[in-house]
Amino acid sequence: MTVSALSARTLLRAVEEVRNLLAQGEVSSSLLQSLNGPEASGLWTQRGDIVVATPSVVTLADRLPSSTETVPALFSLLPEVRDAWLRVMRARLAEGGERGDVAGLADAVTNAGSAAAELVAVTAPSLAPTPYADLERATLPAPAHEAAAAPVLLRVLAATAALRGGAQVPPVLPEIAAENPSTGWRPGRLLRLPAVSDTASSTAVLSGALDGRGEDGDAMRWALSHPWAFLLAQMVFTKEAWEAERVSGGIAFELEPAHVSLFQTPPRVEVAVTLPSGEEIRCGSLGELVQRTLAQLGVMVLAHRVTASLLDDPLASVVEAVQQRDVWRFEHGSGARRPAYVIHPSFSDACYRALGSRAFYRLGAPVTAAIRRTAEAWARERIARAGARQGEGLAA
Repeated sequence: MTVSALSARTLLRAVEEVRNLLAQGEVSSSLLQSLNGPEASGLWTQRGDIVVATPSVVTLADRLPSSTETVPALFSLLPEVRDAWLRVMRARLAEGGERGDVAGLADAVTNAGSAAAELVAVTAPSLAPTPYADLERATLPAPAHEAAAAPVLLRVLAATAALRGGAQVPPVLPEIAAENPSTGWRPGRLLRLPAVSDTASSTAVLSGALDGRGEDGDAMRWALSHPWAFLLAQMVFTKEAWEAERVSGGIAFELEPAHVSLFQTPPRVEVAVTLPSGEEIRCGSLGELVQRTLAQLGVMVLAHRVTASLLDDPLASVVEAVQQRDVWRFEHGSGARRPAYVIHPSFSDACYRALGSRAFYRLGAPVTAAIRRTAEAWARERIARAGARQGEGLAA
């Protein structure tokens, strides 16, 4: 279906459904299924009547300064829209040349990136209004032919140029089953940011919810039904399992003294890793450990330009939730022991009962392994970095 064939009302509905897709990762939409440009570019797939975003959508959004620009970027992949916007942008560049704005023109050509070849190939540049005014008013600062739209137009064309001509077919992921973590934590899976309540569909995207499903008083079923709780539960389980090996090495989730009074919703949890050699490394925050572990698993957070500090803030609500459900427990520490979080004894026992042994301990083993590999690699990276800095200092 072409955009020009859509009524203004239907087009606005398509824009809203694209926004929902970017926020939720999956939506039920026959309308989006009829727009094959983004799908052909590997930005979404179809599962029955569900449209599912792929990690390529997050990668695309991260190329843009604002997540809101991802909406026009997706529509720019529709052939008739792209042709119209390229004609406008080529005319805008020619206008800059006629004014003698050499610096501005040079910047624009540089920013065009991979889209430069498309712009050069335009045969009929024009600053006339395009047939897609309704779409442009809904997604751009101004209609495409107006100067105010030019910076965004250039960015979205440049960001999507590499996606033209087809893309690698995304992996076919199984439907998520709460009591089988191996279905959810797979390369290519998206994970929504933590939220107290997340009622959006989560058949193909890992939910960010911290309440609701699995709420029957059973901490293990609750953790299995809530991906962020499951991930943090696996972290303290990894800590316990590592310590049970009775060899040097381990991981700790600690609080700075200034944050002890805030242990229920800590602004930042510190991660310390002890290597088998006995070296203890203060690596960084829980947010960074999560970010690195997800990268190890091939799972991507559905958010714009995710950083460790961006994750630390919402993780406070996850830490609060896993304490309330007796998954984590805070110990204030004494003597040489620092204030830290450990696995709750009742949850530790549940990990070896029927449900926990099968779903959490056995089927969740790849997540446990990823956490440990990530922690050890992170600690060694910090040691290597410190050694390099020390070497630079001696050389100076």
